[in-house]
Amino acid sequence: MKMELSELEEIILRTMNGERGEVDGILDSADPDDTYPFNAFEFFICKLISANRITFREYEKIRSEYIRSTPNLKAFRMGPRWFGEKFAQGLVLEKCPEIKPASKEFDPEFSGEYDLWLDGIKVEVKASRAVNRNSSMPLHMKALSKNTEKEFWMNYQQLKPQHCNVFIFLAVFLDEIAFWILNRDEVWDHQLYSPGQHRGNMGNEGQLHVRDGTIDLMDKFKSDGKNLGQDIRDAAARRGRRNNSPPTSAN
Repeated sequence: MKMELSELEEIILRTMNGERGEVDGILDSADPDDTYPFNAFEFFICKLISANRITFREYEKIRSEYIRSTPNLKAFRMGPRWFGEKFAQGLVLEKCPEIKPASKEFDPEFSGEYDLWLDGIKVEVKASRAVNRNSSMPLHMKALSKNTEKEFWMNYQQLKPQHCNVFIFLAVFLDEIAFWILNRDEVWDHQLYSPGQHRGNMGNEGQLHVRDGTIDLMDKFKSDGKNLGQDIRDAAARRGRRNNSPPTSAN
C-alpha cells in the first residue's frame, strides 16, 4: 500500500469524517518552525484527539499502518554522508557478506577511489532518495513510494567510471529499494549519464539523472538484491562492448 504524506492525510481525513479544508486549516495553524520531535503532524493529531475527532485507538491504528508501509523512512532523515556510506554500503554488505570493504589488503594501490571489492572486481556504490521534486519540504516529508504518481528526480553524483569496474545504484523509496547493477562501460554509454559534473573536470566525473519519466530505462539492470555477488560478476562479464572508452585507471 502506498503511504506518502498525502495518503496519510487522506486516511486521517476519512477517519475523522472531516472536510479537506478543516485538515488544511489545522495543519496551517501549526508552528512552521517546528523542531523534532515536535512537528505539524504531532500538533495535528493532538488537536484531533483533544477535540474528540479521532480516538487514541484510531490514532494507534493509523500510526501502525504508516510505519509498516514506510520501512525506509529513516533513510530520508539521514545526512548525505551517513546515507551514502553507512546506509547504502552497509545494506550491500549485509545482503552479500562475500563483498568486502575496499582496502590495501586486496588492492595494494587502493587510495579511496572505490568502495567495495569482490574477487578482483572494484565496486562503487551510489544511492539516491525519491522525493517530490515540486515540494520544498524537508526530505522525510516529501519522500515518495515506488508506485508514486508524483514527479521525482534522483541524481547520482561524482561518478568516476575510470576508477571502478561495476556500479551498484540504490534507488530508495519509502516502501522499496531498487538495485541497479551496471559495469562502468554501461554507465558511460547510458543515455541518462552526463559526463561533466563540474567545469574543468575533463569528463572524469559525471552524473546519472533518473526521473519519474525515465526510470524504466534502468529496468534491464535491475537486481532483486538476493544474489548481489553473482549480479556483480555478471555485470563485470558484460564489459568490452563500448566504442568510446573513458579513462582506464581500473583494470
